[in-house]
Amino acid sequence: MKKIYLLLTAALALVSCNDGFLDKKPLDKLSEDAVFNSDALAESYVNALYTVLPDPYQEGNVGCITDEGYFRYGGTSTRYIASGYMDPDNVMYIKEGGQAHNTRTTILNIWNRTYEWVYRMNYFLQYINEKGSQMSEEAKTRLMGEVYFLRAWSYFLLIQRYAGVPIIRKPFALDDDFTVDRANFDDCVDFILEDLENAYNMLPEAKDAVKGRINKDVVLALRCRLTLVAASELFNDPKHPAGDVFHGAYSQDKWQRAFDAAKAIVDRADVDGAYKLDDTYDGVWKDLDSPEIIWAKYFVATSDADDNYTKKAQLLYTVEYYNGWEAFHPTQAAQIDFEMANGKKWFEEGSGYDENHPYANRDPRFYYCIAAPFYPYGSTDKDGGYTEDPLLLYYQYDDMTRDDFLVANKADEPAYTSKAKQTASGNHGGLELYKWYIPTSYISESQTGSLLYPWFRLAEMYLNYAEAAYRIGREDICRDYINKIRHRPDVMMPDVTESGDNLWDRLVNERRVELYAETIRYFDLRRWKMADFYENVPLASGKVMVLKKGNKMDTVYRVARLYDESRNNTNYYWANTPASKTYFYSGFTSDPRYGKPIEYIITYKWLGKEYTIDYGDCILNQNPTPRYFPEDGRNYLMPIPRNEITKSEGKLLQNPGY
Repeated sequence: MKKIYLLLTAALALVSCNDGFLDKKPLDKLSEDAVFNSDALAESYVNALYTVLPDPYQEGNVGCITDEGYFRYGGTSTRYIASGYMDPDNVMYIKEGGQAHNTRTTILNIWNRTYEWVYRMNYFLQYINEKGSQMSEEAKTRLMGEVYFLRAWSYFLLIQRYAGVPIIRKPFALDDDFTVDRANFDDCVDFILEDLENAYNMLPEAKDAVKGRINKDVVLALRCRLTLVAASELFNDPKHPAGDVFHGAYSQDKWQRAFDAAKAIVDRADVDGAYKLDDTYDGVWKDLDSPEIIWAKYFVATSDADDNYTKKAQLLYTVEYYNGWEAFHPTQAAQIDFEMANGKKWFEEGSGYDENHPYANRDPRFYYCIAAPFYPYGSTDKDGGYTEDPLLLYYQYDDMTRDDFLVANKADEPAYTSKAKQTASGNHGGLELYKWYIPTSYISESQTGSLLYPWFRLAEMYLNYAEAAYRIGREDICRDYINKIRHRPDVMMPDVTESGDNLWDRLVNERRVELYAETIRYFDLRRWKMADFYENVPLASGKVMVLKKGNKMDTVYRVARLYDESRNNTNYYWANTPASKTYFYSGFTSDPRYGKPIEYIITYKWLGKEYTIDYGDCILNQNPTPRYFPEDGRNYLMPIPRNEITKSEGKLLQNPGY
């Protein structure tokens, strides 16, 4: 593979969103001819199209809408969606007349942005197909293949969020009718598959492609993800046998199509040897040459910025940076699903769980993904110096004085700024995101420490293959590919041996853990139609308190635990009472369930048994709004922004419930 890094966000000014020649009316014919007849200029034009979707390293990370995490400053980016208030008006960006933050974005409302990029893709394809080009044949074929893929990628991103959308194959002229109906979901899938076929036939093999550019294997990976989504219950529901805008026509055969698509990319690894699982779990974000990566975005430390998105990537990191500004706190609901090292959940009999050390002896991926209290969490300075210090979180008894209180083994509070001190107290989630963190990489407001974001990696393809295999009755393949992932050299978790519904539980959990904080959980819970359970689990934070009273030192963990009525009458002032298994979210009186208590005692089903988890010892009001997935299920799809409905003169059909 050529050792050349593609600067995806670097594009000539003439193809930028704001002052590109496409924004000129009428188009400048000379500039048009110059661009589309030059290998270099045409490639710069296509480079700009790669940014149709910003990378997910966003301050308003989509994982904070799910049960993975939360963003306490995300009032106009994540919280209003996670709390069930999303509607066609507030989903619009402020610059469009709505309330959503312009740059602190979840990259969920992509309607307007994506169709702007689709226009540019269509313009490129139309020019080359109708007018020809003086580009070299190699460049023309490859760039057309990339654009066909990027259009397929764009439409996949749209249908994943909105279901059926308008299919637009050519750029509109000024006198065209801009009001276009939404196509049926299946027609959109067929259109995407057609573009992927065209792309595959035009693109080079991975070994011959420039690093970071699209190649044949990237096409196979998107086909794998697309067909899995199209086969899943949200869009392939036997309760909706006829196809329409919101659902495909139900067919069990769609799972066979997903299986075949997954096998094609899996065989590139297992048969051709083109890929393999990285020996280390964190290699997929720390190693530019990780053998697991199929397609990634590669960052440049100081210049990689697209509309102010990527330069804020580092805001996912610890309180040591940016005066306490953080964008992703892992939840107690997330830590529940990381198994113990022996393969059991902590609440199962025989797990070896120790309530005095609740985060000990977990699946090694837990420590790659989440930093728990007293976890070494280093920081760097601009001169390359590195300091490793424990992650310190504290909470003080209401009736204790400052002299009674110690943080960890230090007599003084952590040397954080005032905002970080707030982070470490009432509003902090008790856990830090460790995934994506590179301790030795310096970061600042203008410099990212991130090296890459893997759009597609082999572990996901293995899990896609396992899921499709399960759905067509090949449980042996399903188990084998789950276990391949669990056998990663630095993970080595026990084999999955279950079958039937219990195997499904294992598969769901394996995706939860392996793909944690990769923005995939949001879409998984929706395509499985499981968000109505998991996203109504309380938004709970844990705390650790290291307390001293006289000569006595106590370390107390406030974490989720198995429900035990006998433990509710304790001397701890935060303990729940036996009189109720619910609470009122006192911090937000406009809660959609105002007057209706929120349950904090939740029953989980796992491997054929039920377990009642008690969140009552946790911090339950650290976020200004509670998490709530609406009972009518409207949030399974995004609303089409109001301004788009208006521009279509009401022709666009809005999604149900909005």
